[in-house]
Amino acid sequence: MNEHYFALVLQCFLTGYGRPCHLKMVFMSLPILMYSESRKKLKKANKASRIDTIFSSKQNVLGTDISGREQFSGFVQRYDMLLAYCKKAVIILSSEGKATVTVQEVSLLEPVDYKAYSGEVREWLRCAFYLGVIFSKTTYDNLVFYLGVE
Repeated sequence: MNEHYFALVLQCFLTGYGRPCHLKMVFMSLPILMYSESRKKLKKANKASRIDTIFSSKQNVLGTDISGREQFSGFVQRYDMLLAYCKKAVIILSSEGKATVTVQEVSLLEPVDYKAYSGEVREWLRCAFYLGVIFSKTTYDNLVFYLGVE
């Protein structure tokens, strides 16, 4: 896992978020983005998307309807596994002058345009951008409740 790549992904997430972001919400983005099922949903996202419109639709798996929230299964394990990488990525953004970090917030100084990239990198960055847009429409408390974490 490459912290510099994660820094670029977080930079695109913060670009989509569009304002200073609670540090804990930044940390919650990578576990969602690292899960392929979540990225499949985020590929359909747009400026009007919300967390409930993207992740609440049911899926049919082997003839059984599964809640859209299942897109977050294993979130806590991914969060724990990725937290150190996420922290390093935030430090990289700060040390490169692309973001400022306070005790509770990350403020982006240098936005990034996912359209400037191609291939898989562009797809990942587009997902990160729209996850930022989606997160910007909710609060930390609502996100914690939706994810079922504390």
